[in-house]
Amino acid sequence: MGVSLYYSAERDTPLTGDERATIARLASEGEESLREEALELFPAWHASGEMPEEYRSPAEVFEGLFLYSEEHLHGAQVLAGSSKVPPSACGFEPLFAQLRHYLDALGRMRRALPGARWHVHIDDAEIPWTEDGYTLGDGTP
Repeated sequence: MGVSLYYSAERDTPLTGDERATIARLASEGEESLREEALELFPAWHASGEMPEEYRSPAEVFEGLFLYSEEHLHGAQVLAGSSKVPPSACGFEPLFAQLRHYLDALGRMRRALPGARWHVHIDDAEIPWTEDGYTLGDGTP
């Protein structure tokens, strides 16, 4: 059983077409920035044991920012999704890299959806929002 990052936003008005496009772009940018960093760090992660040698590409380790289709939204939800975090065989560095990039993307999504109420958590652990963005509570944005 894996651990996942979950995210949702609720508001009284549905997303506009422009907002949908912005959300899709921000998700893609978050995924791409993680992929680029991971490609640079894979050799170091392999050498340090943070990443088992069997994983050769970011796609094998990092699930994207998966946004549920409209028929899977509930109540006032205008956006919801989830992303599995790296397998337990990986160390903390790949996990924190994914969280850093995806929480940044979710923060930019939050700012792009005025008036939405957000809920972001890893399984049962809520991820707090500050004026600087989502934080893991240890100063890690």
